[in-house]
This record gives sequence, C-alpha cells and structure tokens, in this order.
Amino acid sequence: MILWDGLSEKDEAKAMEITKQDNEILDRFRGNLKTTQDEIRKTVEKSKYYQEADDGEIDKAAERIFNKLQIVNSEYVQWFELLLAFVFSVIGYMTPIWILIFQVKMRQLEMEDEVMQFQTIILMLMRIERVNVEIILEWLERYSNIFKAPITKCVNNYESGAWEALENMKEEVTYGPLIRIIESLQAAVEKIPIVDAFDELDSERDYYQEKRKESNERLIKRKGMIGKAIGFAPMVCMFVGYLIIPLVFIGLTSMSSSFQTLTAK
Repeated sequence: MILWDGLSEKDEAKAMEITKQDNEILDRFRGNLKTTQDEIRKTVEKSKYYQEADDGEIDKAAERIFNKLQIVNSEYVQWFELLLAFVFSVIGYMTPIWILIFQVKMRQLEMEDEVMQFQTIILMLMRIERVNVEIILEWLERYSNIFKAPITKCVNNYESGAWEALENMKEEVTYGPLIRIIESLQAAVEKIPIVDAFDELDSERDYYQEKRKESNERLIKRKGMIGKAIGFAPMVCMFVGYLIIPLVFIGLTSMSSSFQTLTAK
C-alpha cells in the first residue's frame, strides 16, 4: 500500500523507527553546544541499535544525528518573538476592556438622545389639561428604551406613593439630565402645576429645540465616524496582517541573520 506522501507502510515504519533511535541519542546531547561528531559516533557504536552495523552505517548515522543536533541547538527564542508575544498578549488582554469602553460610549450617546426625546414629550404634554405626573410617566415609559426598567418600576409603584416611587427611580438612575427631570416631576407631585415645575423647559423651548438639533447632528456625526472606523477595520487588519507584519518579520529576520554573520566573522 502506497501512502499519500509516496512512502509505503513499510518505508514509513522504518523511517519512524530511525527517528525514534536518533531521538534517544539526541536527548543525551541536547543543549550541549560543544558536542562533536566523534562523541556522537562513540555513542552510536555503543547503542543497541547499531551493535551489528558496519563502520559505514555508523558514520552515516553519526553524521545524520550530528546535523539534527546542530539544528536543535541553534533554535532559541529571539527578542522580536518575545516582543510579538507580549504585544499579542496585551491586545488579547485589553480587547474585552476596549469592547466595554466602546459599548459605554454608544450607551451614553443613546441615553442623551433618549432624554432629549423625554424633554420633547414633556413639552408637548405639559400644556394639556388634566395631564398629571402619572400620565407623563406612562408616556415616557412608552417611548423609553435605555431607562425603561426604572420608569416601569416607578409607574408600577406610583399608586403606593408618588414621591417615594420617584425617589427610588432617582436613586437607580445616574444620568444627570434625567435626574433633573425626575426632580421636576417630584415638584409637580407636591401640588405645583406641571407648567411651573417645567418652567425652564417652557421658557427655554427654543433653546432646547436648537440644542436637540445640534445634539442630533453631533450624534449622527459621531455614529458616522464610528461606522467608518468599523467599515475600514477589516481592510486595515488585512493590510497590516498581510503586508506590514510580514515585511517587519522579514526585516527583523534578515537583520538577525546579518548580525549573527557579523558575530561569527
């Protein structure tokens, strides 16, 4: 039977046996840079595998093992291999942190946009008769996404105590603009008209509209930049992986070889 590499099963078994015999002798001299071919020849002569071999077979085996030993002893970890291992380990360690930072940035942009929507909803509802804090909370819950959980909890607990429900929601929320809205809702709960509680929104309506427009433009610009970065990331990775890194590796290898040649001379 002929195997895929052109060797028969018999030849492959013979080659594996020779490799096994050579490895036993290599293990004795591994790491000894002063080993000579004569020392290996003496070891081969004493080996149980070559007790009936003639001088030609012993010389051939000693030369083969000596050449393998030179290759094994010449292998060592080079400085740029350590550098690459360190760089890749740092990248692998920091990647989850970078992903979390990216998610936090995106979450912050979404929170800003959602609070701007809340302000717009309040500006539309505050002039309607018979609108109270509970109705405003129900509308905010309907259009919420990031802050849906605390608003829903506040709506569910509203009947048991409006002020306490709003206070609990304020404790759960850490975003400043939303906290100011909650404080205004608390003021409206204390029998202060909603229009007076949100007088800043009413008196500065044009300002908030312009601010929302500017914020949306800034948000779109930021998302566009992030989208471009994500879109170009595969091309940059391919460019670096297939061109820069191989060229750097070849340059470092050539420099190391030249340095070894100069040292040997």
